[in-house]
Amino acid sequence: MLGRVAAQAFGFDQTFQAYRKDDFVMAFFKDPNVIPNLKLLSDSSGQWITLGTEVKKIEAINVPCTQLSMSFFNRLYDEDIVRDNGHIVKCLDSFCDPFPISDELRKVLLVEDSEKYEVFSQPDREEFLFCLFKHLCLGGALCQYEDVLSPYLETTKLLYKDLVSVRKNPQTKKIQITSSVFKVTAYDSAGACYPSTKSHEQTFSYFIVDPIKRHVHVLYHCYGVGDMS
Repeated sequence: MLGRVAAQAFGFDQTFQAYRKDDFVMAFFKDPNVIPNLKLLSDSSGQWITLGTEVKKIEAINVPCTQLSMSFFNRLYDEDIVRDNGHIVKCLDSFCDPFPISDELRKVLLVEDSEKYEVFSQPDREEFLFCLFKHLCLGGALCQYEDVLSPYLETTKLLYKDLVSVRKNPQTKKIQITSSVFKVTAYDSAGACYPSTKSHEQTFSYFIVDPIKRHVHVLYHCYGVGDMS
């Protein structure tokens, strides 16, 4: 993913209302400060460019963001997908287009009829924390998979902490997440233009909106051959 992933931060000066997310995202793409600065990868050249086209339509899918702890992934140990020493359990090689599968972790992530797929429920799989983890595990076109779980968990945790805002509830004193997360696609007159003209499970753009600080973080990745240097 190196060289094909980017995180950008933008500020806004209006009150954010989650039920008006579509208006917010469309206003984002029309904003004169966003247009020359929002980065994406060119399908033809593979170089970083800016959008350079007029967005006519957007799709912003709500991504649940409620998890406050990495203990969410403890079940990987409980279900013998990962050994106590952190090593990921290997399996017979198979294929789930376009991803090779050589361990139990990728089976849990990808193979719906595998016996341990139900370890994570459908609501679990929709959580932003799970989405980040899955994207990092699957990687780019020349991904060299890890043999142990810890690099995936550590990188997921770092990204999640950087992107998602929390605060202590003054009444309950409990920590709560204040960010709203959306998975965003934009269309011009010819069709999809952002995050790419080509659809892929590993091509994505998430907008993480902090309504209190009035920040929006954009996490972008376009599937392909990353920087191998």
